[in-house]
Amino acid sequence: MLQPNNQQIVARQVERIVRRLTSLSTLPSTAAGLLNRLNEDAFDPAALAESIQSDPALAARILMLASREGIEFTDGPSITEAVAKLAPSLLREAVISVKVFQLGQPDEQADEKRLLPRKQMAMHSLAVACCADELAQRVLPPHQRQIARLAGLLHDLGKCALDEVMPKSLEKMVEQARDERKSLLEIEQTHLGLDHSVLGRRLAQKWNLPEPIVAAIWLHHCDAQTLAADLPDVQVTRVIALADRLVRQWELGHSGSYDAPDGIDELAALLQLKPAQVQEAAMAVMEQVSEKSRALGLSGPDGTAEYYSVIRRTAAELVADNRALSRVQDHQQRFAKQLAVIEQFLSDVNDSSSAIELAQSFACAWQKHHESGITCVYIVADPTEPWVEAAAVDRRGEVSIQSHRLPNQFAPVPEILTRGTDAAPVAEAPQWVLEQTGWSFEARCTLMAPLKVGDKVVAVLIYENAGEAQDNDTVSCRIAACVIAMSLAVQKQYELSERFVQVMNSLRQTRTELARNQSLAGLAEMAAGAAHELNNPLAVISGRVQLLLASEEDETKKQMLLRIQGRTAEIAEIISDLMNFARPKEPEKHSVTVKELLAKTLELTRKSNGLNSIEAELAGEGLSSTVLVDVQQVTQSLSYILTNALQSYKGENGPVWIECRPQEQTVAMAIRDQGCGMDANTLAKAAEPFYSFKPAGRRRGMGLANAQRLLKLNGGSLKLDSQPEKGTTVTITLPQV
Repeated sequence: MLQPNNQQIVARQVERIVRRLTSLSTLPSTAAGLLNRLNEDAFDPAALAESIQSDPALAARILMLASREGIEFTDGPSITEAVAKLAPSLLREAVISVKVFQLGQPDEQADEKRLLPRKQMAMHSLAVACCADELAQRVLPPHQRQIARLAGLLHDLGKCALDEVMPKSLEKMVEQARDERKSLLEIEQTHLGLDHSVLGRRLAQKWNLPEPIVAAIWLHHCDAQTLAADLPDVQVTRVIALADRLVRQWELGHSGSYDAPDGIDELAALLQLKPAQVQEAAMAVMEQVSEKSRALGLSGPDGTAEYYSVIRRTAAELVADNRALSRVQDHQQRFAKQLAVIEQFLSDVNDSSSAIELAQSFACAWQKHHESGITCVYIVADPTEPWVEAAAVDRRGEVSIQSHRLPNQFAPVPEILTRGTDAAPVAEAPQWVLEQTGWSFEARCTLMAPLKVGDKVVAVLIYENAGEAQDNDTVSCRIAACVIAMSLAVQKQYELSERFVQVMNSLRQTRTELARNQSLAGLAEMAAGAAHELNNPLAVISGRVQLLLASEEDETKKQMLLRIQGRTAEIAEIISDLMNFARPKEPEKHSVTVKELLAKTLELTRKSNGLNSIEAELAGEGLSSTVLVDVQQVTQSLSYILTNALQSYKGENGPVWIECRPQEQTVAMAIRDQGCGMDANTLAKAAEPFYSFKPAGRRRGMGLANAQRLLKLNGGSLKLDSQPEKGTTVTITLPQV
């Protein structure tokens, strides 16, 4: 079972792949029959429409084409009306452009060997369409009957799409559904994070199919209670849901699911269908499916040979037509080509387009309208730079942007391009571009052209010239050069402004750090002087108190002298802390494992806090790493940090978690507690000397300051992260041996 995050990633990837589809595939026998009808001098639109509305791929294609052509239907979407209103040339183009399954496969019986044969999927969709039509005649008003048939035909649009883009994965999911006797929908949700009903809905929306069809595709697996009565076209959706279940029960075709269809009686009751009506519909559906499957070739040979034969005849007719048209249109196409390149390129231009994005747009526009092969545009932003950016589109139309280092012996612009504007055979100079892209340009037909503004070349176009004559489109090259030059100028301004801001930020950070270091240095010097001045009088006080205690017999006075002696000891500790902070000794570094270092730290912390034990958990691969430090200084530093962590709890005993992980040249230790934490203001001052958020007189606030100072002396660092009532994490790095 995938984790939720992985499921979401897989779901998005599958959806992106499916949404790239522009059509579904049909079976060879179906495509051959339709082409035969279209090639007849006077084809019968009604017979053609009957065939189309029995095949999901062709029906979806015609609905998309009708939407694109802006056809307005008299009484709801109808394949019959669409075929009647669309031009025969458009219909033939639609049929030819639909992909065909199994072409090119050496094994013509490959489909029959699949666990979910495509013919059986097509049979299932056809049967659901016929069943939906029969049920609609009994329960739906006339204007919804045709849409119900189409919705039934396309109800498994998402499953057909999965079979297009990931047939092997679908086959494995069908196998699991069979082995576990489950619904294919449930298996899809487990592996893909979504199912074919959701994919079908999104693909149908992208293809702009009618809303009732979209709803039926999405909701036909829902139970009767889910389909609320106020849902738009809910009766159509209920008809498709019932038709799908009935067809599965009658075993007409195969849907890929192996669970028993349920909810049939409930759906029939909601549609006010009597058992006798369902039985009557079943007989009609059986007869229709048998007749239509024979007409579509679903029950015979796969029809690949016949399809090839029809395609050859169709292609010959198209070639003859194109020859006649090409003589008339050749001149117009040559004139329109340049305008088309400019129009497409400028349509992609906006205020936020970078120079390399513009280069990519121009390469795509050039390849499309000049019908070139591999096409590349590389930017010459600065002739002194040792590299260039290149945008390219390969023969399949896939685009990429790459950076290429300029060899020392070559200039970025060949000399031949600096002297003129015409395209020229590819020179020796840009060979480094051709080699670094990894694509195999055809050298004999590869040309290059400059994109110039005045005498300055801002980019170079390299392309495989697919035409008989050399393309000489200098107008679009000049326009592209001007647009790219303007983008480069804007980009240069942005870079300068960004560098200026970076310099200012760096200056501010440097100034802040310098002021902090100067402040700490001054504070350390002051602390050293103060400690020195306090030591002498403190020694006198301490000595006199001891003398007085030795001779004093009055108990009250004795207690007062003892209190003075205690305070004197506290002052001595403060002076010791000041001296340690102001003038710590130079570290004596030795190799020690992190585990040993932490063991010494825990023991020191336990003793200094008067604890029997410390609740601490050590983890991470870094425990076995070796660091080079002054063990005493670093142990003391870590003890300060652990003491703070313990004191963040009311009981001052933990728990504390220490996780160690090795890095490239250091070992990082994260010391984490779940104590009281610190707010942002406290966190910003926590490592400053003498700062403490504890009540007055409780702590001196030198722990973290000393820890940070000693860690720096040993080549380490300290970073704090804390939130009130959630705890604190102190991350320490130490140099690794």
